[in-house]
Amino acid sequence: MSKTKDPNRIRLGEKVSYFLINLGNIPVMMLLSTFFLIFYTDVVGLDAGKIATLFLISKIMDGISDPVMGYLLDRFPVTKLGKFRPVIILGAIICGINYILLWFGAVWIPAGKYVVVYVSYLLLGWTFDIMDIPTNGLMPVMTADLKEKNTLSVWKMVGLILGGMIVSITGPIIVAGGTLKDYYLLIFLYTGIMIAFSVIGALGVKERVPFAGTEEEKYTFKEMMEFLVAQPVIVTFMASLCYCLASFVQSGANSYFFTYIMGDLTLMAGVSGVSMVGMLPGMFLGPIISNKTGKKKIYTIGLAVAAVGYGIRILAPTSLPLAYIGTIVAGLGGGMASTLMYAIQADNTLYIQHKTGKRVEAAIASLSSFITKVGQGVAGAIPGYVLAATGFQAGARLSAASHSGIIACVIIMPAVFAALGALLFGLKYKLTKEDIDRMAAEVLGRHS
Repeated sequence: MSKTKDPNRIRLGEKVSYFLINLGNIPVMMLLSTFFLIFYTDVVGLDAGKIATLFLISKIMDGISDPVMGYLLDRFPVTKLGKFRPVIILGAIICGINYILLWFGAVWIPAGKYVVVYVSYLLLGWTFDIMDIPTNGLMPVMTADLKEKNTLSVWKMVGLILGGMIVSITGPIIVAGGTLKDYYLLIFLYTGIMIAFSVIGALGVKERVPFAGTEEEKYTFKEMMEFLVAQPVIVTFMASLCYCLASFVQSGANSYFFTYIMGDLTLMAGVSGVSMVGMLPGMFLGPIISNKTGKKKIYTIGLAVAAVGYGIRILAPTSLPLAYIGTIVAGLGGGMASTLMYAIQADNTLYIQHKTGKRVEAAIASLSSFITKVGQGVAGAIPGYVLAATGFQAGARLSAASHSGIIACVIIMPAVFAALGALLFGLKYKLTKEDIDRMAAEVLGRHS
């Protein structure tokens, strides 16, 4: 007697491919948030304040690029490879070329170094979208099963977090010497990994939830903007942005903290590495518990635990053991919250489809890309402005004001941002597990 195969079942090989796409994606923003500012101040010799201003200006462009790209991708034709897979492959190549220019254009064209940096950084917002938005839009079209989505969310976050850990551990070791040659190795290595993993991963996944292609499923740009400010969507956006700000402010200032306060950049590799001790249990426990209690409660708890982990280090800011403890605790909370984030975005996509009948995977996914870039840009600007305001001089002895400013960026601000995210999501996000189960059944019933 033959067994009927579940069309929503995701095989292991496909999960690994999905993992590779997300693993390859992470170095782009991770390297920027961790090393870009110190590379341009200490190696290239640019002004920290001007680079911080670039981070903020770019967010104006990103406010345009993300919804536009999401709108275009939702209207992109379904090819033999699907709607999103061919765009991921093309986007990885285009983004990789611009990424190399962003890092080394100022070195290769010193006469116009600020122009090259500004133009290539502004273009990054658009080129990263081509790769990132379809990546974030894959989950709702890979399966309609809610438990499989939770499983895919784990694989996604394992890829993102493991990629982040690899970059955080190997990055400080590779660039410990602080030379241009060190940065050539770092950037070319990870750009090659990003392109290779994105292409291999995109070829290995399937888009099995079909698009009906009816006029009813299509939407206008005005309608899309209404979708993006729907209550569950905007609350998720704000809470996720708070957590991104917490993470990126700390990572942007960490290189200065370990270089100028702790006196050894390689210590950053060890502290970053132990976060996996907390993240792994959080990543696997979060989805398991949320299947019974719902995602809202676990996501809120995760952000609150992360806030405690960040803030506990204020008891002894230069204590390495306390840095390890705080990082493990923050990792536990971050693992719980981050693993659920893309599953929550998929729930929000379901909410819009249930309410309006529109398929808006790419539009909702554009918010994830926007959150990442806004978090990276604003959080990258904060340490830059703090350093400029406190009179920081590259290679010089750290002043008391700069010392306090770096501590605030590494410990105080991340704790405050994570706590705000927990408070906002816990109080304002209204979709319960029962709501999501009911909407999924009703949407499935319509298609049937």
